[in-house]
Amino acid sequence: MKFMVQSEQARQLDDEERAELYKRMGEFYGGIPEGVTLECDYIRADRLGSWSVLDVPDRATLDGILAPFDGYVRVTVTELVSGADGLGEAPPGS
Repeated sequence: MKFMVQSEQARQLDDEERAELYKRMGEFYGGIPEGVTLECDYIRADRLGSWSVLDVPDRATLDGILAPFDGYVRVTVTELVSGADGLGEAPPGS
């Protein structure tokens, strides 16, 4: 399953909180779980948010990856399908 994850800093972080957020980010980048592919990752120039596309086995895996960032960032998650796979199909729930 592919997901686009858009994150934005939840609030103004103090220096200690920012250091903790960056530590957690480093732990993620340094130990991407087995079966997870980080397909692309862009950080805003102002360093207050990012956009990433991850391929994960299931939504629970993604939720586990995002859990350490709770309270530091607001996250919007969008499930993705390839353009060719989505052609001719009605969107889910329509």
